[in-house]
Parts: sequence; structure tokens; C-alpha cells
Amino acid sequence: MIRDLFLYGLKNMRHRQLRSWLTVLGVVIGIAAIVSLMTIGQGLEDAIIEQFSAMGAGKIRVVPEGLTGPPVGDTGFTEDDVDIVKDTIGVDYAGGLFLTSALVTYDDQNYITFLKAIDSSLAGDGHLDINAEIGEGKLFSSGETKVAIIGYGFANNIFEKEIRLRSSITINGVDFKVIGILEKVGNQEVDNVLYISKDDAKDLFGIGKKVSFIFAAVEEGKSLEEVADKIKTNLERSRGNDNFQVYTPDQLLSQLGSILGIVQFILAGIAAISLAVGGIGIMNTMYTSVLERTKEIGAMKAIGANQKHIMLIFLFESGLIGLVGGLIGAIFGTLFAFSVGIIASLLGYDYLSISILWSVILFALLFAFVIGMISGLWPAYKASKLNPVDALRYE
Repeated sequence: MIRDLFLYGLKNMRHRQLRSWLTVLGVVIGIAAIVSLMTIGQGLEDAIIEQFSAMGAGKIRVVPEGLTGPPVGDTGFTEDDVDIVKDTIGVDYAGGLFLTSALVTYDDQNYITFLKAIDSSLAGDGHLDINAEIGEGKLFSSGETKVAIIGYGFANNIFEKEIRLRSSITINGVDFKVIGILEKVGNQEVDNVLYISKDDAKDLFGIGKKVSFIFAAVEEGKSLEEVADKIKTNLERSRGNDNFQVYTPDQLLSQLGSILGIVQFILAGIAAISLAVGGIGIMNTMYTSVLERTKEIGAMKAIGANQKHIMLIFLFESGLIGLVGGLIGAIFGTLFAFSVGIIASLLGYDYLSISILWSVILFALLFAFVIGMISGLWPAYKASKLNPVDALRYE
């Protein structure tokens, strides 16, 4: 039965090729838009998680309240606050970083960038605020001065001449030797990082005991949320105020996910409008087909076809139009998503990874088929109600 309906539907689509393909085109546009948006959206979500992991997922961060950008300069935190965090039960290690802008000169070129000042002993143990391994050289040793650690991108992309290990760079007029270059991560913020020791920052910027933000790693087996609550309680008691925020990775990812979800919902709504227009096109095509095939319907009824059979024929045909449009749309949508990924990679955004989402494609095909059947419901009903005598007389 289904095989016969399928073959009959294909025969009628071939008989009315131009009209059928113009109708299919509306479904193609809608499904292609939905598939491409959902595929790119998933790629963005995966990229955010991956890049966030490189920026220090798994670590708790204490930042100023109402922060809308990088916690630069004097934010009200001091090394005393860092000690409070370190002494909190469940904290494995903690550190405070001072973040400020600096003028870096190399090979007679100047570049203004953010600079991070970190305890040399903390960095020496491999406890940076980001998840990045040393690629060349080494991390700080306690007591070392006038030395710097840079990211892969800072070494290779900032200046015309590559910065090599043991090269000399000038920071605000003071010479520093590069003793370590981090491995490439693919995150611009991480790859362009510049570290100096806090002892050097005290001489260079006069920061004293100030820190811009605090990060903390949790002991194995401890709950991030529970330790974060303890840190917040201890800092409120010590500082006598609550003008700070304690973030866990899950909270940050949840906020980013919510924003991305809203964007995807809006874009999917726009794509759905295209699909609705395609559905109207199917309805119009099927209604015209009913008029053209009135005699054929009368003949089928005369030889024993009932209302159910006639309705199934037209419903299946309209669903088939939707399915063909959905299949072509899914192919074009996936190709478009991969094209976006390739273009992003060529522009330097390597972290956007696009992959085929079979669940999305199957959903798109089923959705297109259902939309087609719904669009053909009224024309199919009209066809099933035709009087066979009147249908045979129809001119």
C-alpha cells in the first residue's frame, strides 16, 4: 500500500515538474535554514565549552560585583583576600592575579596589550589561572625577576618577527627575557596571554598587595558549588561586604548557554516563517492538483475507491513533496554549515567545529513530511468529498 502510494506520488510530481519543484523550493529554503542554524549553533556551543575549558574551567573565580569586562587594575581585592580563599576548606590552591594594560616593544614595534601578574611560586608549580601547558622553555621559578611567559599567539602573531625563547621584549620601558611559550590552545584570549611575576609588577606598576581577581582550584572529590559557597561566606565575613561575585564554571556556562539558546530560538523562528510559506505553497499546489484531476478522482471512486483511499493518495503526495524538499534542504543546510566552519577557520577561528548532526537531519525530514501532509490536509479532504458523478462530468 505505502509502496503504491509512494510510486503514485512520484509519478504525479514528475508529471507536473515545474510546479512541483517550485513548491519544493519553499520547503528547501525553510529546512536548509533550520538545519544550518541548528548545526552551526551546536558547533558554537561545543566551541564555547572547549574554549571555556582552556580559560580555566574547573576553577572558581572571585571577581568584582557587576563585572562587564576584564577585571583590570585595582578592583578592591588584596592578597589578604587571597589568603582567606586559600584557607577555605576544600580549596586545593588559590592565587590572585593583577591584570593591567602595558606597552610591549619588540623588534622596534609597539603593541598595547593586557598583562597578567602572578605569584612566581604558584606559576612554578604549574598552577596558572588557565588550562594551558608549557610548549617551550619553562614556567617561573621563585625569585626570578625580569622574565616573562607568553602564549603561542603572542609569540607568533602579534609582531612581524616571531618571538623566540630567550628573546628580549620591553614592557613599559623595562627589558624582560621570555623564558616560556605556552602551547597553542586555539583561544585568542589564552594564546595572546602575557605573564610576568607579581614581584616584577610591584616594581613596574607599584601594585603593592592589590589583585584584580582571585582564582581557586578545588580538592579532588569536593563539590565546586559547596566550596564556592564557603568562599563567599568567608570573604563576606572577612571583608565586611558582599561587593564581589563568586563564579563556578557551571554558572558561567549556563549563562552563555541561555544567551545562545535565545539567539538560536529567534533565528529558528525566522527560518520557520520560510517553512510556513513553503507549506502554503504545497497547499496551493495540491488544491490545483485536485481541480486538474477531478475526472481522475471520479474514475477512481467509480471503480471502488472510497473517501479514505482518495484522502490518503493526496495526503501522501503532499507529504512526499515536503519530504523531497526536506531532503534537499537538509543537504544544502549541512553544506552551508560546513562552509561557515571552513570560512571561520580561514579567518583564524579554528575552534568552530562543525559536524553532521544526524538527529537534526532526521528531525528535519520528519518535520518536512509532516508539514507537507498538514498542508495537503484540506485539499485531500476536498478531493475525498467529490461526488463521482459530478467529478466524471467535470470539464
